[in-house]
Amino acid sequence: MKDKILYRIYLCLFGSLARLPLSWLFVLSDGLCWLMLHVFPYRRRVVRENLLRVFPDATDAERRKIEKGFYRHLCDLIFEMIKLLHISDEEMARRVEPHGVHLVDECARDGVPCFILFGHKGNWEWAEQMYTYTQLPNTFCQVYRPAKDKAFDRVILQLRTRFNSVSIPQKQTLRTILRMKREGKPFLVAFNSDQHPNSDVMEHWTTFLGQDSAYITGAEEIGTKIGARFVYMDFEQTRRGYYRISLHEIEPADGEKYPYTISYLRKLEASILRQPEQWLWSHRRWYLSREEYNRQQAMTSNPRLVEQAENT
Repeated sequence: MKDKILYRIYLCLFGSLARLPLSWLFVLSDGLCWLMLHVFPYRRRVVRENLLRVFPDATDAERRKIEKGFYRHLCDLIFEMIKLLHISDEEMARRVEPHGVHLVDECARDGVPCFILFGHKGNWEWAEQMYTYTQLPNTFCQVYRPAKDKAFDRVILQLRTRFNSVSIPQKQTLRTILRMKREGKPFLVAFNSDQHPNSDVMEHWTTFLGQDSAYITGAEEIGTKIGARFVYMDFEQTRRGYYRISLHEIEPADGEKYPYTISYLRKLEASILRQPEQWLWSHRRWYLSREEYNRQQAMTSNPRLVEQAENT
């Protein structure tokens, strides 16, 4: 009952906001941004640590400029996502400029699953608009991590199915994809794969944005198993509230155990450096180094070291 009541409250609040023009929502976004910067700092320490890591040679003023741009983008993203509850197809078509959609149609025509890899850059919540430009029928899926607040998670799912996509809970990814493969219908799956992997599966590392970074391999492992084609989705903000979304074939990187994942990360890295304020700097991407992880693994495998650490 509590979840149902909360769901109605969220839906009423977001639905009321979504009926406002985006120009009005951007005014609210400016107000929220000011609060985040000056009154209730949202993960400011994490944001500044990440920016200092990636841009150590930049001046304080240059990093502050990226920081302010990030908070403005984050607030815009919140309201742009809410707007999905009440936005016409015509307005979405004006605000999202698609490129490379033929790659999705080629996969459907060839009977090959299409795996789209992207990151927390630009407005990934509007990415589904691109799928409306495809010519051939597909089942559009996106992998997501359910929110702990069940009522809020229900609202988010409603927003993310604005264009009739299928949301797959992270823990059900493999089973769902194998089932769709057996059914033989064309489908694509979108993976937001730039987050830090869980600490128990940090087995693969590379250099990303100049940092020693663990990376997620699930998309490539599943895709390789079923013969999927890998495509990178790039986001670029052309002006406030308008985005260019481009699909690019991912060519495997030479000499890598996970060549498609590494190639994807290189493309995402270039995109972030092109518009750094558009990436999610508030994510704790580098909270554990390779050395720290290896040390933890060594201690876990050696009970004597664990006992010594506990007694220290």
